[in-house]
Amino acid sequence: MSDALPESAAACIRLPKPKSAGRGGKALLVCLLALLMAIPGLFVLGLVHDRANRSEKVVAEVSDLKGGAQQVLGPLIVAPYVLPAAKPGEEARHGWYVLSPDTGSATARVASGTLKRGIFSVPVYEASVDIEATFPAAPAAPSLPAGAAVDWSRARVVLGFSDLRGGKLDPAGVVAGPNGPAQLAFAPASGINLGRPGRTGDNDRTYDGDGSGGFGLMSAPAASLLAGGSFRTRLVFTGAQRLSIMPFARSTRVSIAGDWPDPGFDGGFSPTRREVADSGFKADWTVPFMARGLVAEGPSDALSLLELGRKDLGVSFVPANNPYQFVMRALKYAVMFIGLVFLTFFVFEALSGQRLHAAQYVLIGLAQMVFYLLLLSLSEYVGFDWGFAIAAVATVLLIGLYAGAAFRAARYRVQAIVVFSLVYGLIYLLMRLEDFALLAGSVAAFTGLTAAMWLTRNIDWYGGKGPVVATDSQKPLSQQG
Repeated sequence: MSDALPESAAACIRLPKPKSAGRGGKALLVCLLALLMAIPGLFVLGLVHDRANRSEKVVAEVSDLKGGAQQVLGPLIVAPYVLPAAKPGEEARHGWYVLSPDTGSATARVASGTLKRGIFSVPVYEASVDIEATFPAAPAAPSLPAGAAVDWSRARVVLGFSDLRGGKLDPAGVVAGPNGPAQLAFAPASGINLGRPGRTGDNDRTYDGDGSGGFGLMSAPAASLLAGGSFRTRLVFTGAQRLSIMPFARSTRVSIAGDWPDPGFDGGFSPTRREVADSGFKADWTVPFMARGLVAEGPSDALSLLELGRKDLGVSFVPANNPYQFVMRALKYAVMFIGLVFLTFFVFEALSGQRLHAAQYVLIGLAQMVFYLLLLSLSEYVGFDWGFAIAAVATVLLIGLYAGAAFRAARYRVQAIVVFSLVYGLIYLLMRLEDFALLAGSVAAFTGLTAAMWLTRNIDWYGGKGPVVATDSQKPLSQQG
């Protein structure tokens, strides 16, 4: 007698499918593929960094032609001093004694624009700065160690800005003092050591190591101011990206106004008042002696360009819609967005009964990586907003139409386009929301996961395993015939 089962009996037997063939195994595979998409995402991130570095290099080259980021130093009186050697064999100490004005003000008017090199734009400006200061009389007892002597006969009035190559007008000073008015003619200074300049955040200018550290100092004889008096002058120069004014007086007031629509206020102090509109901006600062945190007079190491520059009052001319910052911010959430798209396809797969191959998920993930490349390249030409719109529409249509073809149903095409439009809208929102980006991303991820869990709540994750019809050999002995 044959042991083979009749065909009708064999047809009734349904053995369980392996778990790896079920929905649970597929879900784990999809999660793994979403994580693996971080690898091409790293290559895209590297490309963004490369383009950003290229942009910064071009901006620096063009900026230098206009003078670069300019720091303005208002008038100070400096005089050489000597401290005799304390012991035989030691050398005398030489330096510069610095005297700050009692009060000082600087009013800057800025006309801005952009220069282009290839696809890169550089914010540039021409500034006119009116400076006024009131000086006390030279001290009879300078704040120096005992025995030090200041040579007031060689005293100079110094002022300037970072790079004299940007100068558009030779400055002339007007003095009103006890001895009557006087005119001062300024010339590039030499041999005056006020240390290396600096500012909040420090800039990348290369310094040549001379007395002024590469800073554009100008000087004139200070004899007419040694008895005290007022001083005024005007500086006219060009620059790029940033303008700042050092708090040169015991009490300093600064006002900067310009036509740049999107300024950034930085430096050692926040403006006491600011107005920003599409037509331009205006900002005012007041820095009292106590807030400045520096002595009113002393050797140059106490009132150096470095110390004054760290407390400067600045305006940065920041280009709006920097594509590199936005794309890098979006790439931080790339795995989450790829996961949401993969999750959508998995839900479609579970509800439609159709199966997608792992290679198809890889193609969908690569399409999303290409979105970031499109966004980066288009933004460099047409700006971020238009670049995002073009790249997002192209990508949503691509993966939406692919979903309709893969699941062989028009409704999935429409649903995919709607869902992915929301996903890419969320990407845009996250790139625009700096402070609330994490909150918005977390809520979006939670909402997407909740929707997926609800839609798949009735799915048999073991792959549709049905009832098993047992043969005689599988029955207990008590039930075998």
